Amino acid sequence: MTQNRERLAWIILLISFTICLSLAVGVPLGIRQFLLTATRAQPILLQPQRGTLGLQRSGRGDLIALQGPTWDVPRGSLLVTDSAAQALLTFYAPASESETVATVQVYGDTRLRIASARSPRFGLSPLPHRVVLQVEAGRVRVTVFPADGRETTAQLRTPHLTAVLTAGSYEARVYGALTEFIVREGYAEVTSAEGRSVSLNDNQRTIAQAGPAPLEALPAARNLLVNGDFRQPLEVGWETYTIEAGTVQTTTVAGRPAARFFRDGIGHAEVGIRQVLNYDVRDFTSLAFHLNVMVQGQSLPGCGSAGSECPIIVRIDYQDVYGGDRVWYHGFYSVPTKDYLYWWSEQIPLQTWASYDSENLMQSDPPPALIKSVTIYASGHSFDALVTEVELLAQE
Repeated sequence: MTQNRERLAWIILLISFTICLSLAVGVPLGIRQFLLTATRAQPILLQPQRGTLGLQRSGRGDLIALQGPTWDVPRGSLLVTDSAAQALLTFYAPASESETVATVQVYGDTRLRIASARSPRFGLSPLPHRVVLQVEAGRVRVTVFPADGRETTAQLRTPHLTAVLTAGSYEARVYGALTEFIVREGYAEVTSAEGRSVSLNDNQRTIAQAGPAPLEALPAARNLLVNGDFRQPLEVGWETYTIEAGTVQTTTVAGRPAARFFRDGIGHAEVGIRQVLNYDVRDFTSLAFHLNVMVQGQSLPGCGSAGSECPIIVRIDYQDVYGGDRVWYHGFYSVPTKDYLYWWSEQIPLQTWASYDSENLMQSDPPPALIKSVTIYASGHSFDALVTEVELLAQE
């Protein structure tokens, strides 16, 4: 009887010791694991830029027609645009809503689902910010930023491929039977639905489609401009000028580098930046201009009474194939007007980023032979405008 009691006592003692040891080791390890791996949702701002956007929150219920900005974009939400609509998604680091993790420009005829958007909950975590997007159809442009002292990775899924993105700028175009994926700047690992993979760097693209065709690294349209994302000082690539007054300088808006054109005054003024190219483009089949622009404020409605004082104007000076000197313009304004406007002027929403892509300039009549310079300037009395992602994309 005594031996049974001693045996029971030893069993209880060993079990208690094991539990104590497990708690002493397991609890700190569990807490450490929680601190390193816990995540929380990123705030997401959805801004319609033109037309009407359809939003299905959390992937359930009916599509809601959205005409104004909203922060209510939960995981699993589906965005749908028609041919006349565009929208901008901005993902923010949870610790600071001034730090941008990624932006997604959504073009017309696109279906985009937000699969996930999460960031580490605690500063001790070594994990990156992470965004997962699923493009079911259409075209998107994704820009990925490091934020809040932490790297960001994004995963872009289409019916034909999965791309893992680091900091940089990327584009995906999903057609019925294939996906064209383009790296404007950065690095991406791309895997097809059949398991084939390829690594892409700056100015490379690949095409994925159903079937046994391999993925190849192909040349993408090349940007003829330098420092169009304004991550470096304006002196790199650009020269500045002013007429009367005004300033232009690099800045950062919600973690996004940009050039800001500003003037607060009365009477005409102009401030701009110019990049001299003198680039022969006769061997290219495609030449298109791209930028993102935001008008934060303007005193003159429209582009002024003469139509020439827009808050932002793009001017491309070129020589055509017959040797004639020509100029291509495109202007942006936000405050509506009844005054005269040139056909090349475009109204964009106030205080909202808008994306612009020109037509193929090589299809002009007559087409350009030599691009002399690209100028971006603000004109008027008082103005406050921003530009970024300035690209002159040439494709052979």
